[in-house]
Amino acid sequence: MNLTSSLSSANIVLAVAVLAWAIVRQFQTRQIGSLRARTFLILGVIGVWQLAQLADSRGVTPVEALTLAVSLGLAAVFGWLRGRAAAVWIQQGVAYRRGGWPALGLWMAAIATHIAIDVIGSMLEGLRGPSPVSSASIMLYIAVTLGIQGLVVARRAAALADVTAPLRQPVA
Repeated sequence: MNLTSSLSSANIVLAVAVLAWAIVRQFQTRQIGSLRARTFLILGVIGVWQLAQLADSRGVTPVEALTLAVSLGLAAVFGWLRGRAAAVWIQQGVAYRRGGWPALGLWMAAIATHIAIDVIGSMLEGLRGPSPVSSASIMLYIAVTLGIQGLVVARRAAALADVTAPLRQPVA
């Protein structure tokens, strides 16, 4: 088994687990405090490292680079849309958020779009399966989409907060 196939298999398993975690959290009412960038940073670092490993082992074609850029751009768009779709409110000085069915629909659309971009890129490359770059970039894609969603929700919560009564930080 080479680096490309082992990255692909491991990423698919890890991506399914991370996506399941993220989607389940969409339906939970959660306090909003300071943006918890740790999760996004960890996923982003993993994604960049995996892409770097792949680029070192086999390189990245122009078509793969283009599909990666389009995919990450759409990850940001879907993150923004989910951040806008989430219910955000202030209760006793604490900001809360909850996603719901619109967020789930946007997750499904994002996944379908990511797969479609990968299929188109693979067809253009003459590949018979997923592009190795697409598989190696899954964690970066999730980091971008969750990070943008978190920023949008945090900004919406801050806009709702009374300027004279700052938000209390949730106890971790």
